[in-house]
Amino acid sequence: MNSLDLRLFIKDVIPSRLEKYLYSCGWAEDGAINDKAKIWHRPEERYFELEIVQPLDENLRDYSQRMYEAIQVLSEFEGRSSTKIIEDVINFDSDIVKIRVMSPDVDGGAIPIDDGVLLFEKAKDLLVSSSLSAFKKKRFYSGSWPSAVKEFLDTLRFGQTERGSYIVNIIAPIIHFSEIDIPEADSSITRSISNNLARSLQATSVAIEKYEETKNLLYFEEAISSGVSANLCDAIIGISGSARSRDVEISIELAASERDSQEIIKSHKFLSRHIPILDTASEYFKGNFVIKNYEAYGLVIRMDHEPTEDYGVIRVASLVNGTTKNISIQLRLDDYWAAVRAHKPKLPVACYGDLHVTPRSAYLVDPRSFKVIGDTDLFDGQS
Repeated sequence: MNSLDLRLFIKDVIPSRLEKYLYSCGWAEDGAINDKAKIWHRPEERYFELEIVQPLDENLRDYSQRMYEAIQVLSEFEGRSSTKIIEDVINFDSDIVKIRVMSPDVDGGAIPIDDGVLLFEKAKDLLVSSSLSAFKKKRFYSGSWPSAVKEFLDTLRFGQTERGSYIVNIIAPIIHFSEIDIPEADSSITRSISNNLARSLQATSVAIEKYEETKNLLYFEEAISSGVSANLCDAIIGISGSARSRDVEISIELAASERDSQEIIKSHKFLSRHIPILDTASEYFKGNFVIKNYEAYGLVIRMDHEPTEDYGVIRVASLVNGTTKNISIQLRLDDYWAAVRAHKPKLPVACYGDLHVTPRSAYLVDPRSFKVIGDTDLFDGQS
């Protein structure tokens, strides 16, 4: 960036933010020039000759020049680019969520237009899901949003995109709401949501890793308490593109103006091969899933058989992930009649199969190893 572009960029620097930045970085205020500028020096003896003149009035004729000189001194002292210094000053009071997609088709810093629209849409959904789960942990969010969530989302801004495959920046200014709105909040709702996003992304990564090893969806069940939801999974899936082929990296940069004591992991990566797992998890959270080799265990609550058919259907009240489901099982006739005889004495039955669950139904596919549990003498003497 040349000096002309830099001066244009500097116009976005607010004097009060530069003052906060200088103070937070250990610079010492050392006098003023009327009401037009403040003088800053380093407290360390070896750097005391470094001086920053901070302009106070954006309407001053030499405002851009003075701010340019201040940024140059900071760049020299910190050993960082002027552009990065300006970004940090501008965003001093904001957390930033960086969403990066990686694949050969975006290496040049451009993205297909439809995927670009999808990326921005799902980037917003990512923050929506994190905001909602900061207030209440749920498997799936639908319907209207709490007023505090709406107010927070209205403060968000998309920053400039960056090269590095393709990077979208979401800027979240630090804002404070009452403790009634979000009792578990840190010193600001922004920081609470940022920390919640970091925890939920980490829990998602852990659940993916365990699912890859075991194919057990219960690891995603455990992740709900950390803010993982169908909405979060859908957001990451969408960010990966319409073909679901891009790797996704989400990182969180915390505002320097607010400190907290929580330790969070700030960078999270999801590979394209993880996207089908997230899709499975999303369907699971929405109540659409399959559990392989599941044992349906419980009492028979209903029996159906037509005289012309060589099978019967029973429903078994069984506990599935903490919720009672009425599971339909189609049985051959000898197993069906055994289930009928187990119904009246309320003896439990068990049967293995692949359990298919939707929000309104549950049924066992390829049932096998049916048995009645309990009284082994139930059928003595019967043929």
